[in-house]
Amino acid sequence: MTLQPVTLEGRLVRLEPLNKWHIPDLLEAARDEQLWQYMFYGNLAEPQHMESFIGNAIRLREAGTDLPFAVIHQQSGKAIGSTRFRDICMKHMKLEIGATWYATEHQRSGVNLESKYLLLRHAFETFGILRVQFKTDIRNRRSRQSLEKMGAVLEGILRRSAVMPDGVIRDTAIYSILDTEWGLAKQGLEARMQQGNNLPSIMVTLPSYLTHHAG
Repeated sequence: MTLQPVTLEGRLVRLEPLNKWHIPDLLEAARDEQLWQYMFYGNLAEPQHMESFIGNAIRLREAGTDLPFAVIHQQSGKAIGSTRFRDICMKHMKLEIGATWYATEHQRSGVNLESKYLLLRHAFETFGILRVQFKTDIRNRRSRQSLEKMGAVLEGILRRSAVMPDGVIRDTAIYSILDTEWGLAKQGLEARMQQGNNLPSIMVTLPSYLTHHAG
């Protein structure tokens, strides 16, 4: 079984397959250098870095290991960030959600909460995934707090696991949500979104380049 690209619709955001035409919007969204402090791939505000990032994401999608998304702000229609399913292993029914970033002005706005909800719901309820993993720099307190609020469980720390672009040797925190935990985590996410009045009505569509070749 190969996971096919899809578009996931929420109230605040739409997650659609990442492509090169998103580059202009994403370059605008990537301007704040603070976004890249904990990211493996460095500063994407440089056009050549963004082009390489998206080109590599597309190659991984074609290889069947990743499903990268552009995060589209519903109100403006602009791409404001990116996220993905990565390291997809259907043999063992597991994957990771990662490579996630949003323009600074859209952080703490409900965008990340809704994006994660859309991804998790699709992973568990459509793909039938057993395990969703998250990895983050141990220093990234905001990311870790966000994951813990979503119900992700800290499994451990990979010590001195990577060298960052700035030369810092990173320890990596590993979190996960299991299919057996999704029901409770889902309730918590929906309650938080209901408080913000942005509980999405979920829509899933195949991208045009797939539907055009259907049959």
